[in-house]
Amino acid sequence: MENTSQFMELSESEMLDLWKTMMQLQPAHYGCTIERTDGIDIDELLLIHIRKWYASLLLSAPDGIVPVEDVKDRLSVMVADNGVVTAMVPPECVRPVEWKLKAWQKGVTLFLQPNVPEAAYLHNEWTRPGVCDPAAIDYGNRILLFTLPDGELPIFDMARCVVRPTNGKYVFHASVLESLRVNGSTSRGFDISKSR
Repeated sequence: MENTSQFMELSESEMLDLWKTMMQLQPAHYGCTIERTDGIDIDELLLIHIRKWYASLLLSAPDGIVPVEDVKDRLSVMVADNGVVTAMVPPECVRPVEWKLKAWQKGVTLFLQPNVPEAAYLHNEWTRPGVCDPAAIDYGNRILLFTLPDGELPIFDMARCVVRPTNGKYVFHASVLESLRVNGSTSRGFDISKSR
């Protein structure tokens, strides 16, 4: 993982404790015991919100505050006759950040969605870009890269992606905590746009 000096790495129970603290639900008072059979499980409810928040953070936050790895050694790659490279991404990859083939003069940081009009131009041999201005389409589980010159091998300089940690931890930059908005005891969640 890149740039981890200011990153927090929390287990799910540590994340739950953090959210309870930020929502002013901690410390719990144990002066008496109250039992209810019709109440909600606050821990389970918070865990649902935490998982949803983290998934959103990985999808949309700037790559400087979420875990990023170079996955070039974990790609499964195929090259078509027309020079289009298809790279199957590992399941932990949430979204691509920057990819570069060794044959290209620069990398790609804009990954088009398959349904946008610009993506259609990439499939046409007359409008397809070359090594000077490469392009890519993100299909989720695979990335199409345009284009590899004749005779070149699909060797990657980099394939940086935002990744979901495989150990089940929550990893993010400490600055994200500043964006937690609390109104009394009700959290509205993290506002990602204000974290940088």
